[in-house]
Amino acid sequence: MAEEHGGRPHPAIQTWAERVGIAGGVLSLLVGALVTCSVLGRKFLDAGVPGDFEFVQMGTAVSVFFFLPACQARRGNIIVDTFTGWMSDAVRNRVDAFWDVVYGVTMGFLGYCMVLGSWDAQKTHLTTMVTQLPVWPALAISTLLLFFLALVSFWTAHMLVKGR
Repeated sequence: MAEEHGGRPHPAIQTWAERVGIAGGVLSLLVGALVTCSVLGRKFLDAGVPGDFEFVQMGTAVSVFFFLPACQARRGNIIVDTFTGWMSDAVRNRVDAFWDVVYGVTMGFLGYCMVLGSWDAQKTHLTTMVTQLPVWPALAISTLLLFFLALVSFWTAHMLVKGR
């Protein structure tokens, strides 16, 4: 299901990054709907959604991890070109590719740390305060998305080196 993009088919990794970003948008909308229901419930029924802040915290945090690969695939991160503005496109692409690799390695390392944290949260049965929801599934989803972000970063570096 590749779309045409500039005369070339969309690579699968970019398509998946966009789908993951859309999932983050859906999750953000669900969090917004939950907040709306909770506020309306408190206003009109004197009862909000129990533990609403826990759902908002986890949902918002996870949705950020959903957005990061899509942002990287579109090269939407902030780029400061103060020192590279004078360089040719080919040299600037190689410099940017280097920093994409650094970003990918960093996200891979953070993913490794998140694996340890997720495993520890699961092993110790860490739960939220009000609703007693286990925390590890949100951590595990975020961990997978960090590894996907690392993969997308390596892909964008590869594409920059190829001049695309």
